Parts: sequence; structure tokens; C-alpha cells
Amino acid sequence: MVRRTVILAAAITAGGGCVAPRPTTAPAQQEEALRLLLPQRIEIVGPFTRVRSFDEDDMPDGIELLLQAVNSLDDPGLMLVGDVRVELYEFVPASADHKGRRLECWTVELDTPQKQRTYWNDVTQMYEFRLGIDPSRIPPAERFVLAVTYTSP
Repeated sequence: MVRRTVILAAAITAGGGCVAPRPTTAPAQQEEALRLLLPQRIEIVGPFTRVRSFDEDDMPDGIELLLQAVNSLDDPGLMLVGDVRVELYEFVPASADHKGRRLECWTVELDTPQKQRTYWNDVTQMYEFRLGIDPSRIPPAERFVLAVTYTSP
């Protein structure tokens, strides 16, 4: 009886080690898979992006920008690695291009785990940037143009 048990255990162990070789994926298929899931565009979340005060007073001292990355399937909630450049422009009414004079420019690096934790909101699945600015440079009536550029590594 002991002999059968040992042989059975050896057969189970030997069978578990046999694995068929995995077929390799062609580079074109790998690129297509990455293109499918990686960010294809970034979007400013308009309703929540606004001029606000970051301290206890009511005096606005910056812009809170909410930003999301979206893949080719239109799924938001993706994280980014690289640099995000944000430019603030005056709003020019009655113009085809509402972008007027540039007022401010910020570059936010998203290249370390600590920086990701600083800006990423797990609940909303968006980046939240608090962009400080001299209150005298904030456009009147909160009408402004924000341009965001993402650069991957």
C-alpha cells in the first residue's frame, strides 16, 4: 500500500511540471494591445476645475484642476507617467480662438510613486492639481482658457 501512494505522488508531481511552450506575441500585436489600453487623450474635467482659495480665507489664490486620462475604449481613470504642462490664458470673447495672452505656466512631474500619491485621487480616479497663482493675475469673472499638454517618458 505504501508503494502505490509513493508512485501516485510521483506521477502527480511529474505531470505538474509539463507545460506547453507559450507562443510569442508579435511586436505588432504588442503595440496594438498597448494602444488599446494606454491613455489616448487627457481631458480637463470642466465642472470641477475652478478658481479657489487653498487656505482659510476666501481670497482665491489658485486654480484647482481635475484631469483624467482616457484610453481608446473611452475608459477614464487611467494613471499617467511623465510631465503635465498646464498653461493659463486670458479668455478672449467673440473670437474663433478664445486663447489670449498667456498668464501662467506650470509643469507637474508624475514620475515617482510619491508624486503619484500626491496628485491621484483614488475615489474619483482623476488627478487633482492645485496650481498656485498670484491673486492679481487671476482672470476676472473666472473666465479663462487652460491648455494641458501631457508628455510621456
